[in-house]
Amino acid sequence: MNLQDKVAIVTGAGRRGGIGMAVAQRLAAEGAHLVLADLAAPPSTLLHGGSGQWEEMLAVAQEIAALGVRCLPLRVDVTQAASVAEMITATMQTFGRIDILVNNAGATIGPAPVAQMAEEAWRRTLEINATGTFLCCKAALPAMIQGGRGGRIINMSSLAARRPRIYMSAYAASKAAIIALGESLAQEVASFGITVNAVLPGDIDTAFKQWGLQLEAQVTGRPYEDVVQAQVARIPVGRLGTAADVAHLVAWLASDEASFITGQAYNITGGRELT
Repeated sequence: MNLQDKVAIVTGAGRRGGIGMAVAQRLAAEGAHLVLADLAAPPSTLLHGGSGQWEEMLAVAQEIAALGVRCLPLRVDVTQAASVAEMITATMQTFGRIDILVNNAGATIGPAPVAQMAEEAWRRTLEINATGTFLCCKAALPAMIQGGRGGRIINMSSLAARRPRIYMSAYAASKAAIIALGESLAQEVASFGITVNAVLPGDIDTAFKQWGLQLEAQVTGRPYEDVVQAQVARIPVGRLGTAADVAHLVAWLASDEASFITGQAYNITGGRELT
């Protein structure tokens, strides 16, 4: 999956051990230059699973640069069109091209029953996950199209889009919107050689997932270890996924090997949806 000298933007890449960082590191290992983007600040005072850290992103940027590629870390708020536009401008000024966009920035803000959910929690979750993906696609596409080399857009959805769980309505709705956005956009840009696909991670062992499991343990009054074991028991392959598992799929979708694939939504769940 040779990505030599291609330029990739990965949002939500500010948390070590997270999917965004794993994707960035894998793309760099394939020869791509990277733009790492993250808010790098708490997105809300409401209950949430944390966000990326600027110091962690800087450290990973140095590790990526040690692979022999260039790396540009940026603070970006994907919910703000002006901030996203600044990211695109900085990318073009630094690299002169955009080949790959991985819309990985995401959050679960204030999970709760619908009857008790704060309106701000609903709006912020949709803004970060769905609107953020839209704004990044909209801003990056002119550079991709004008470059005349085609491109790859990979949007991070979730198994929750297909199998929503209680108290997660905003998150599930936002992730389902990402799939629909990609299916529509894929048809719009296919003639420019740009593909658009979605990746649907299931139970991936990241800090974000651990936070969710801890919250479930707290709400249900069960030991954390029991919650984890019950989660694994529902996965046919018998383990939680890793961020690297997701990064492997993203790297393939970003490559020329996937040039005839667009408008698709790929589960990466260990078979979890089958149970």
